[in-house]
Amino acid sequence: MVGVIRRWDILAHPVVTIRCFGWPVFFKALTAGRGQTFLSLLCEAGALRPPAVEVPELLGRCVELELRAQRIYETLARRYADRDPVRRFFETLAEQERSHGELLELCRETAGRAGWLEEQFEPWRDAVPRLERQMGDAEASLEGLDEFAGALRLVIQIEGSEINDVFGGVVAATDSDFVRTLRAFHTAGTTHISYICDQIPKFEPSLVDECRALSAELKS
Repeated sequence: MVGVIRRWDILAHPVVTIRCFGWPVFFKALTAGRGQTFLSLLCEAGALRPPAVEVPELLGRCVELELRAQRIYETLARRYADRDPVRRFFETLAEQERSHGELLELCRETAGRAGWLEEQFEPWRDAVPRLERQMGDAEASLEGLDEFAGALRLVIQIEGSEINDVFGGVVAATDSDFVRTLRAFHTAGTTHISYICDQIPKFEPSLVDECRALSAELKS
């Protein structure tokens, strides 16, 4: 399997996987092809079902925020296609954002089965429309970016917004043993920011202080 949830994650946590999704999904995860994600496996197995628990409509908008970030990074990867290290950097960011979207889709699915803790998400509810406006501004700014440093600052701007806090809020509000147990849900944000803060100063040393601030913000 590809994505942030891999075969070894399922092998490490068979009980919660079976309890949440059943034996057929567990066995399919063990034999899944290299190009298959855990979410696509659930679709193939017919394991996605209408929610038994009411899940906020905002979760879909949270997923879309991650996918909009993915598309921004894909655009930047194409813009710098002739600079291999830079292209790979943006492609990696895009793939990480795609994985974040998949994790939130899994949160939505498991919350619909196990439960949703609204009080855990409430502090971030008003952040979603703010982020949608900010993401719109980021998308609109792409055409006017004519310097590489500006593209890197856009990354810092996106990641320094509340997008990672909202991601964490969804994870915290998902009342599911599967989400609580698998590390991918809890390390995705840290891994993403650490990669950004490690790579950007290599491309543009003048942004080291901004990267340190972004890293410190994640830890606070």
